[in-house]
Amino acid sequence: MPRNEINTKLAMHAAEPLYKQVEKQILNCLAHGEWKPGDRIPTESQLADRFGVAVLTVRAGIRDLVEANILVRKQGSGTYVARHDRQRQRYQFTHVFHNDGIKAMPVRRLLAFSKAAADKAAAQRLMLHAGASVLRIECLMELDGPIATMEIAVPGRLFAGLTARAIENSQENLYAVYQQTCGVNVIRIAERVHAVKAGARTARALHIDADDPVMRIDRIAYTYDDVPVEFRRRIHNAADFHYELDEGGI
Repeated sequence: MPRNEINTKLAMHAAEPLYKQVEKQILNCLAHGEWKPGDRIPTESQLADRFGVAVLTVRAGIRDLVEANILVRKQGSGTYVARHDRQRQRYQFTHVFHNDGIKAMPVRRLLAFSKAAADKAAAQRLMLHAGASVLRIECLMELDGPIATMEIAVPGRLFAGLTARAIENSQENLYAVYQQTCGVNVIRIAERVHAVKAGARTARALHIDADDPVMRIDRIAYTYDDVPVEFRRRIHNAADFHYELDEGGI
């Protein structure tokens, strides 16, 4: 067995469906670095032998991970660990739209990059102890003028390789930068949207009045094993944009 391979048979009599166990085992392999972004994972037959289940069970587990953009199938080639710099994933986590229904795709301009002690909000959301080292990133989002401010905190211990230059040199989403420079893979987010007044600082940045309504979107981004790796706060001009999330269903 290769050095990094996790050898785990599934619990055949567990209450959880086997395909969900397959999904969790693949995520566990990813969390332990067995397969990196861009790597091809073993075939369905190989995984079926490894986990002690049928190929159809493996296929069902992989299907959910493909739908979540954690894995990607390539016809005639196999299944790969997704990379955030793939074009269709660039705005995967963006839920802000123009009022005409077109998704907002702004350009990011870096304003500040620094190391600091985590404040109370960042420490709580990133599950860090008070005063832990974080990297702080401040950006202006522009689309024919400024449309949003963005402030980010990430744990210093996980992002030692992140630099201002890496952010400035890429207009891919920041999760691609995290992946490429630090090996940190964001696989899901949780967001809360608040309606607030702009305030003086935001008003200056967005060229609006301090009493104008804005959307404050607080996001926590997670890697494998539900470990929080980013706290992001964006404040959007609410006059021309809205938040929209359609998860489908029946």
